Amino acid sequence: MLGRNAAAQENQDNQPHIQPRVDPNTPSKADKRKKVEPPAEKTNAQQETAPSAEEAQGESSSKDSQIDLNAHPLNAAAGTRTPEDANAYPWDPHRAQKDIEVGNYYLRHKNYRAALERFRDALLYKPNDAEATFGLATTQEGMQLFAQAYKSYSKYLDILPDGPLAPQAKDAMKRIEPQIDKSTVEAADSVRQAARALEQGENFLARNDYDAARVRFEDAARLTPGDPLVYFRLAQSLQGLQRLDPARMYYKKYLELQPAGPFAGDAKRQIQQISDVLGK
Repeated sequence: MLGRNAAAQENQDNQPHIQPRVDPNTPSKADKRKKVEPPAEKTNAQQETAPSAEEAQGESSSKDSQIDLNAHPLNAAAGTRTPEDANAYPWDPHRAQKDIEVGNYYLRHKNYRAALERFRDALLYKPNDAEATFGLATTQEGMQLFAQAYKSYSKYLDILPDGPLAPQAKDAMKRIEPQIDKSTVEAADSVRQAARALEQGENFLARNDYDAARVRFEDAARLTPGDPLVYFRLAQSLQGLQRLDPARMYYKKYLELQPAGPFAGDAKRQIQQISDVLGK
């Protein structure tokens, strides 16, 4: 988890123009922000029919280089359910199967971000599903997330050691094993770069330089998709620029990832204020 050093900034105005203000009690840069535990995997999974060709084109693989609002932390353990998850995501094998079908559709079209989202959704509603786990592994390999893919293939073999896809899983593990060390180094480098971008963004945000802050937070989101704090800060910078609709969207994303997070109350208040201003 990235290091944080800035406290939440609230808007205390009731006027239509909403700008986050600097909290006078904001700790200094030398202070350490309380560490936030990694969020449980959670998504805005929608029950939908298999996407049309037009929808698939609208969600092309070129989006892999963009900020993904629905992305989860890439190092999250697939298929792991906590007691909190059990309450938030009841056992629903039918919904999981629908996610798998749509995920396979996106995977065939090499739309890896969309496929990743679907397979992770499936594992929330039906943990340890072998088909979803294998689909997740294949997607991660396509995204060159070799360390994660290796773990997911291994997970499939734990679930179904002699399953129909076991030979493919074993071959894939042999194929990507030489890439794991390189992948780990690159991932660590991305985390360091994201931490630096987040720190710079928070400095700009503290000076109400919202556009410069937005650029840094977007960089951090690209490098470490799924970090809830990055989404919260990005929402604040967008709100300061009066781009209220996308700001609200990122506040909601923060709440999806950390519904009981340290900034959950702030996010809810800002969502309500923005809704009041926009009238929807």
